[in-house]
Amino acid sequence: MTSFDLNSITSALTDTNKPETGVDFSGKSLKLDTEKDAQPIIDAINACPNLQYLTLTGNTLGVAAAQAIAKALEHHPELKIARFSDMFTGRMKTEIPPALSALGDGMIAAGARLTVLELSDNAFGPIGVEGLAKLLQSDVCSQLQELRLNNNGLGITGGRLLAKALAANPRKLRVFIAGRNRLENDGATALARVFQTMGTLEEIAMPQNGIYHVGVSALSEAFKHNPNLSCLNLNDNTIGSKGAEAIATALPKLKNLKSINFGDCLLKSKGAKALAKAFKDNSMLLESLDLSHNEIGREACMEVVEAITALPDSADRLSRVVLAGNSLGGASNKKTMKEKLGPSAELSDGEGSDEEYVSGSEEEETDGEEESDENSEDSATEDAQHMDTIVNMGKEINLDDTGVEEVKTDVGIFLESPTLENLTKLGPKAADVIDAHLQAIKDPTDLITAYVEATFCVSGLSEESNLAMDIAQELYPIMLKRAGQQHAAAWLLANTMLRGLGLIKSENKEYRIRWKTSGCYRVLALAVNRPNFPTPLRDTLRFFIASRLSTLTDKNIVEKHPELYRS
Repeated sequence: MTSFDLNSITSALTDTNKPETGVDFSGKSLKLDTEKDAQPIIDAINACPNLQYLTLTGNTLGVAAAQAIAKALEHHPELKIARFSDMFTGRMKTEIPPALSALGDGMIAAGARLTVLELSDNAFGPIGVEGLAKLLQSDVCSQLQELRLNNNGLGITGGRLLAKALAANPRKLRVFIAGRNRLENDGATALARVFQTMGTLEEIAMPQNGIYHVGVSALSEAFKHNPNLSCLNLNDNTIGSKGAEAIATALPKLKNLKSINFGDCLLKSKGAKALAKAFKDNSMLLESLDLSHNEIGREACMEVVEAITALPDSADRLSRVVLAGNSLGGASNKKTMKEKLGPSAELSDGEGSDEEYVSGSEEEETDGEEESDENSEDSATEDAQHMDTIVNMGKEINLDDTGVEEVKTDVGIFLESPTLENLTKLGPKAADVIDAHLQAIKDPTDLITAYVEATFCVSGLSEESNLAMDIAQELYPIMLKRAGQQHAAAWLLANTMLRGLGLIKSENKEYRIRWKTSGCYRVLALAVNRPNFPTPLRDTLRFFIASRLSTLTDKNIVEKHPELYRS
């Protein structure tokens, strides 16, 4: 392990007078698979005596290249800014965690202290957070001010894992960006609990996350504990009237709030009125407000305008007010709004009419909206409702199935109940029989899942039968071949194997492991070093097995096969 002089590290961390210098390879579209591919970046890092920033945006890194770059980073404790967005295009999802983990280990070994970590536009999903967890929990992120994770496909599980990593050692972030991640209520609520402990947030952007009023209410409680919040973006979530009312209760604590983006949040008139009242009662000094496309009626729109222009300095302060896509009323209403808002107004003439969102009086709309909120918020999407209709239609059709008996093949029976007796019934050419049966599957995801599960069903019996061991070894090259013929097969195959080995959790609650994983590890140990076994898949499996070794149920078995967790 490389050793460092403590004095030089301390000096690097405390000297704030040095000019910002670093290495920028952004937008070069480099495909970096090996250490040799990464050599230009390594040379640039080694040649930079004061590496304040490293930008690798717009290139694509494999595991070996990331490990080589990480070694170069071990000599730069002065690193402050890591811009790693859009850095894994064309890579397997499962390649990303070990690559991220390697880069993190390099910074940890250096004793760096990041202030900015940018990882947006990397579709690494929940397992990507696994590769980040160690870095986020380390002292490298102890002074982190900006964390940008936009468009990472985190999902609910990723949101929870991220919250857990951040909560392990409470951070004092100023900026948190995590749009387009489908965090939903559970992910948002988990993060909200972490935000409460921070108290330092100045900007929160979580647009397009499928968050409803439950998650918004949890976030609103967190906002109250972050009085320096100046920029809030929840665009394209379903805040609704209930969420708006929750946010309104937080606004008295947010005297520094300057910018709000609640566009496309289904606020409707009731939600807009709740916000307008809070703006006015708390003399909010807003500079930018976006409430576009929220089905807000004309009277509620006017209340919003009057609330944000109540203070005498509003004409000079307001830079942008967007109400387009709501019912703004006729020409007279729009003229009044424009006069009050001045150049900041974005009203889109002709986009809203008197009748567009208002039926009868404004009062009728308001009275009926509570019921509408109850029915619309946290309800199924149009597509889901449409599917329900189709299902219900199907229920009305009764087919006479008298005398009809479902035909089950020997392979189907074995896969459903993987016993040695059922395997023996497939005969001496069981691998070929299983292969012929599974090739009838057309959907690529279903096909890969079926081949992996069939291989594991047989592998699980390998500890009690040499026949099962032989068949499982025959199935591995067949599985790899069939999977390799499918589009986007690499990450599907790795993800399915990790799930089947119990190394990652399935988001499908009905998923169950019906084979002995100890036998699967035993067979995998034989297969993993064969020439036909893909290197990226081998590296990914080793990374996850090594990181979970101490908690594995099959730890005693796996430890007998170091080829499963050591390079």
